[in-house]
Amino acid sequence: MSVSKGAGGGGIRAQAEVYAHKLFAPTRHAGAIRRTAILERIFSDDCSRTVLLQGPAGHGKSTALQQLKSEFEARGFLTGWLSFDEADNDARRFSIHMHALVAALLGGGAGEAASGDDENSELGRRRRSDWMIDCLFRLGKPVAIFFDEFQTLRDKSILSFFRGLLERVPANVRIFIGSRSVPEVGLARLVISNQALILRADDLRFSPAEVEQFFAASQDLAVSREELAAIYSRTEGWPAALQLFRLTLVSPQVRKSLGDLDSYRPRELAEYLVENVLSLQPLRVQEFLLRTSLLNRLSAPLCDLVTGWTDSQEMLQQLERSGLFLRALDSDLHWFKYHALFSSFLAEQQRAQSAEAALEVHRRAADWHLAHGLYEEAVHHFVACRDFVRATDTMNIWASRLSAGGHLITIEHWYDQLPFEEVAQRPDLAIKVAYALVFLRRHQKLRPILQLLQRIAGSGELEKTTNPDVLLSMAAVCADKVPDAFNIIERVRVEGWEPSGFAAFELGAGANLVGYRDLAMGEVERARQHLALARAYSDRGDASFSGGYTVGLTGVTLMMQGQLDAALENYRQGMAEQRMHLDGSFASAALVSCYIWALYEANELDLVEALFAQYREVIADAVLLDFLAVAYLPMARTHDARGRPAKAMEVLDEAESIGHANGWERLVRLVQWERVRRWLVSGAVDRAQALAAHIPPAVEPFADSWRLFSEDLEGESFGHIRLAIHTMDTDTAAGILGREMAQQRERVNRQIKLHLFDALLQEKKGAHNAAHRSLRKALQLAQPGQFIRSFIDEGEGILHLLREEYQTIMEGTSGREAQFGADRTFVEQILQASGTDLSRAPVMAVQPLEALTDREKEILVFLANGVSNKEMAGRIFVSENTVKFHLKNIYSKLAVANRLQAISAARQLGIVH
Repeated sequence: MSVSKGAGGGGIRAQAEVYAHKLFAPTRHAGAIRRTAILERIFSDDCSRTVLLQGPAGHGKSTALQQLKSEFEARGFLTGWLSFDEADNDARRFSIHMHALVAALLGGGAGEAASGDDENSELGRRRRSDWMIDCLFRLGKPVAIFFDEFQTLRDKSILSFFRGLLERVPANVRIFIGSRSVPEVGLARLVISNQALILRADDLRFSPAEVEQFFAASQDLAVSREELAAIYSRTEGWPAALQLFRLTLVSPQVRKSLGDLDSYRPRELAEYLVENVLSLQPLRVQEFLLRTSLLNRLSAPLCDLVTGWTDSQEMLQQLERSGLFLRALDSDLHWFKYHALFSSFLAEQQRAQSAEAALEVHRRAADWHLAHGLYEEAVHHFVACRDFVRATDTMNIWASRLSAGGHLITIEHWYDQLPFEEVAQRPDLAIKVAYALVFLRRHQKLRPILQLLQRIAGSGELEKTTNPDVLLSMAAVCADKVPDAFNIIERVRVEGWEPSGFAAFELGAGANLVGYRDLAMGEVERARQHLALARAYSDRGDASFSGGYTVGLTGVTLMMQGQLDAALENYRQGMAEQRMHLDGSFASAALVSCYIWALYEANELDLVEALFAQYREVIADAVLLDFLAVAYLPMARTHDARGRPAKAMEVLDEAESIGHANGWERLVRLVQWERVRRWLVSGAVDRAQALAAHIPPAVEPFADSWRLFSEDLEGESFGHIRLAIHTMDTDTAAGILGREMAQQRERVNRQIKLHLFDALLQEKKGAHNAAHRSLRKALQLAQPGQFIRSFIDEGEGILHLLREEYQTIMEGTSGREAQFGADRTFVEQILQASGTDLSRAPVMAVQPLEALTDREKEILVFLANGVSNKEMAGRIFVSENTVKFHLKNIYSKLAVANRLQAISAARQLGIVH
C-alpha cells in the first residue's frame, strides 16, 4: 500500500512514494517445511557476507528467505526486507525504497526516509553504497537484509550500487538475495574469495526426505511410498510443483496420472496441476481465483469491486490459510499477492474462458485505482483493457509528479504503452513526456513529439497554462543547437509568476535555461539572479530534477567569480539538502558533474575519482553536453595526474564516443583539443600539431562574445592559444589572447587561464619579468578561491615559473610576497600538488597566532572531511551562526582567509591528516 502523500490531483508534490508492501516479508505458512539443510549450510558459513538463492520461479526462494529471516531474528539480528519489481529500475524510486529500508532498520516507519546529520556527512566523498554501509555499521548490532525478486533489476547504476555494497559488507551484516538469475553485481569474484555463497536450483529443491515430510503434514492424503517416489521423480523436488500435487492429490484422476507424467516439461506439469487445483475448488472460489488473478495486488475493496461480492476479505484470508499461492503483503491483512507462477496460469485461463470478462476486471480495477490515487496501477489496467483514452488522461495527471521528481525511466516506460495519437491530443502530456526523452537522449522517440509541438506552438491549440517554448529550448540545448535554444528562450518570460505544480517545475527549467544563456554571455550577476529564481520555482514545485541543474549552474557562477571555495560549499549543501548520496538518479547528475569540476580545480582528486565512479553511468546517459564535459575531462586529467595515461585515454574515448552517438560535434572537438593539450604538456609538439590539423572548425560558430561554461575548462580558444605558444607562433597567440582578455573580464576562472597563457607566451618571447608579472596576476586571481589545477594543467612551463617565484618569496627578496599579495602557502600547495619536492627549500613553519581550543580543532577536522556549516551545527548542537563565529576565530588564529587554507594549515600542524 502506498503511504505517499498527495496521491490525488491538485499539485504535483514530488514526495517520496513508499510502497509499504515491498518492505513486508512473507508470513510463514503452518504447513511449511523447515529447510534445515539450507539453514545449516548458511549458518555454518560465517565467511560469506552475501548469499544468493538463485532458481526459476516456484523454487521456494522467498520461503527460504523468510525462514532465514525468522532464524536470524531468533538469534538477535535486526532484519530488513525489500522486494523489487520492474518499476525499481527507475533510480529515483529505487533510492526512495532503499531509504525506507534503512529507516526501518534504524527504528523509523516504513514510509520514513532516513534523515539526520550523520546521513549527510562527507557527501560526495565516496560511492553511494558507502552511505548505506556506514548506516549499517553504526547500528552496532548484527543485521541481516533480504532482497527478493532481484532479477527485475537491470539499471546499470543500480547494479553498480549493489556491486559497491557487496564488495564491502560490514562484518556485522549479512545480505541475502533471491533471484531467478545471477545478477551482474560481481558475485563471481566474491565467491572465489569466500565472501559470497550461491545456492542454485539444485540446492533449493526438496530432498526425498523433505518431500516425505512435506506430504506427511497432510495426513488425510495418505500418500504411499510408491506415490512419493513417483512425485519426487516427476518434480525433482521442485517446491511449487510439490505444493500443487498436495493440493490436487485428493483427486483420484491425478493419482492415477502419476505414471503418465514422465514426458511433461516443468511448465507443462505446473499448468496441468494448476488446472486440477482449480477444478477441485468450489465454483465460487474458482470464479474468485480466475477474476482476481488479473490483479497485481489484491485488497478486499478492490476484489469486491471486480467480483461484485461483499465478502472478499474473508475469501482472501481463507485462500492464504489453505496455501493457494496467496500471501499477505502487510501485517494488517489489507493487501495480498498471488505467486507469479500461479497467477500467470490462472490469468491465461481467465482470458481463454472469457476475454470480455477479463477486460471488465481490468476496467473496474483501473477505476478503483484511479479513485484511490494509485496512478501506476490505474494506467496498467487501463492499458490492459485497451481504454487508451483514460490511460492517457491518467498518465497526464501522474506525469506531472514524475517529471518534477526526475522519474524519467518511468515516464518513458508508460509512454511506450500508449498510442502516439492519444498523446498528441494532449500537448501538455506531450511536453511532460518530451522532457523525459530529452534528458534520456531518446532522439528517435523525441522527434515526432518535437514536430508536434513545433507545429502547434503559437497556434492557439495549447492551453494558456502550457508553453512548449521551454521544452523546445531545452531540446535545442540537448541537440547542441545553442543559438536556436537561446532564441527560443528569449520568448519566455520567467519573472513575475507565482506558479504551482507542473508550471513551477517548467518555469524552474526555463529560469535555468535563461541563467545558462546569461553565463554564456558573461552576464554573471544576471545569471545569479535567474538561478535564484529557478531555485524558488523548483522549491514551489518540489522539483528535485530541475533543482539539480540549478545547484550545478549556481556553483559554476561562483567559479566564474573566482569563488571556488564558495562553489564547493554550494555543492556540498546542495547534495546534503537533496540527499543525492544514494539517489544516483538523473536529478543528481548535473549537480555532480559540476561538483567534479570544482573538486578537480581544488585538487581534491580522491573525491573526483569517487564521485565519477559513483555517477559515471547516469552522467554518461542523461546530462547535457557541457555538464558531461566538465565531469569527463577532469576525470581524464586526474588519471594523468596519478600516472594512469591509459585510463585517461579510456575516459576521453568514452566521451568522444558519447559525442558521436548524440551528434555532439562540439563535444568531439573539445575532447580532441584535450588530446592536443596532453601532447603539448608532454612535449610532443609535432603530434599535437598533427592532431590539431585534423580538428574541423565549428559548423555553426557561436557569437564572438559567447563562451559556454565548459570552455572555461577546455575549448577551441584555449586550444589555439596553447598550440600557438608551444609552436612559437607568438603573433597568433598574442592576437587571440588579446581578444579573449578583452571579453568577459568578470569571468575570473577564465582570466586565470588567460594570464597563465600570457606568462607562457612572455617566457617564450624571452620577456622573463613580464612572464612573472602575468603569473602573479594569475596567482592573485586564483588565491582567494584556491584554484590549483589550472596552474598544473599547463605543464612544466608554468611550474618552472612557479618554482622561481616560490624561491624568490622564500628568500624574501624585494618584498615580493607583500608586493603582489601571493600567499606562500598557496604557492606551496600548487607546487606540492604538482609533485615538486620542497624539502630543500627554506620552510616557514605554520604556528597559530593564538592557541586553538578543542572545539576549534574539532571544527577543523570537520572542515577537512568536507562537512558543511549546517551539518557541523547539527553535529555539535549549536546554531549555524555559532559555527561561523568559530570559523572566523580559526581563520584569525591561523592567519588564513578561507576553508582550504585553514585545512592546509591544520595538516601542517598535525591536527588532521
